[in-house]
Amino acid sequence: MHKLYKILGHSVLGLSGLTATSCATSPSDWIEIALPNETFYQHRFDFNSDVIEIPLQAQQSLEYMVNLKRGGSISYDWQARNLPESKLLLAEFHGHTIRENDDPGEIMFYKVGRDATSEGHLVAPFDGIHGWYFSNESSEVITITLTISGFYSLVEQ
Repeated sequence: MHKLYKILGHSVLGLSGLTATSCATSPSDWIEIALPNETFYQHRFDFNSDVIEIPLQAQQSLEYMVNLKRGGSISYDWQARNLPESKLLLAEFHGHTIRENDDPGEIMFYKVGRDATSEGHLVAPFDGIHGWYFSNESSEVITITLTISGFYSLVEQ
């Protein structure tokens, strides 16, 4: 059963058995803590979702990258098909700043390993290019299926 509550002059529909209170108007035993830096962002990021098939020739390597603003996040999953042994695929998940002039850039490695699959979630620590380096060290052509969703834009590959 739903009940209608009034909170700060607004009507709010609630579930039976739950009470609605307002932190601004009701005393409570809550202790307010400071908001940590890089937790809340006032701007809105555009949400995207893609499934990308990446063919990778034998003894070939490539990078697949996305743009992320600091605080933007992505969830990803990738799987390599036709890979004879998982140790024959080197995968690095990393991000780097965008270089200006001849200034050195900064790079951060999030995950490096040899496997046929990986999944995870990243909150970008800085504005820049973030993504995956794949090196197929096998004698077979493989296909990597990358599923990604979050607050990013694709980089022209």
